[in-house]
Amino acid sequence: MGANDVDSGARGWLGRIKLWAVSMVIVSYLGSLGYGIVCHTLNFNTASHPAMYFVVWDMFCGWSAYANRLHIIGEGEDGKYYELAPGPWTKFTPFGDLTRHHYDPFLNHSSDIVRNCLKHTRAKPMRRLLVIEEYWAKKYNLPDSVWTHFFDEARQKHSYFQLRQVMAPCGTIVRRFPSWLDRQNQLVVSAQPLPSHPDSNSAGLSSEIRSTMRPLDGRTSGLIPSLGGGSSPSLFPPVDFERAPLAQ
Repeated sequence: MGANDVDSGARGWLGRIKLWAVSMVIVSYLGSLGYGIVCHTLNFNTASHPAMYFVVWDMFCGWSAYANRLHIIGEGEDGKYYELAPGPWTKFTPFGDLTRHHYDPFLNHSSDIVRNCLKHTRAKPMRRLLVIEEYWAKKYNLPDSVWTHFFDEARQKHSYFQLRQVMAPCGTIVRRFPSWLDRQNQLVVSAQPLPSHPDSNSAGLSSEIRSTMRPLDGRTSGLIPSLGGGSSPSLFPPVDFERAPLAQ
């Protein structure tokens, strides 16, 4: 057997290895994408692992004009309300100054967060656990210099609140509700036909739509005060935030 025969045999062997490797990469890539499409279609294990972020096809489905925060509180049997997130220990802020429970808009981990807080604290016995979502227009996050340059009106932040989940004291989810943005979409479909330029005085608006509109006409319709207090009535009982004390 000559040297040329050995070289041609080695090249053929390497060529077959490259062909198998390329085929495996293509099959793995298409298989992972297909698995992601099936999971997204059936809503199956879409948040089971961080790697699912790369195969589920809803990564950049749109940006909202509203910022949101989550308030996870517990209603104690003593009639007081306790803040359960963030926990009373050191805050974990993966990006910027927001704690990690704000990065869960779909509430996939709210039960685990609540159980972890109650497990490691001397919290009072709970009657029920609530997850409340707060929304406000992102323009109110602008720095003062940018605000005064683009807007003539005084900065007055308007927040809207929506009850998202009700949980049993053990952390089991009892009831779920849509987000505030989804609720607005539902009201648009179920309400009377809207005029081209709606305002809170329009006769074509239902009471549900009118109660959630931002008060553009100077009235207080739709303005819900902050959970922390204020003399105006709120959709929720007054919240006396208290951190659950650390376990000894």
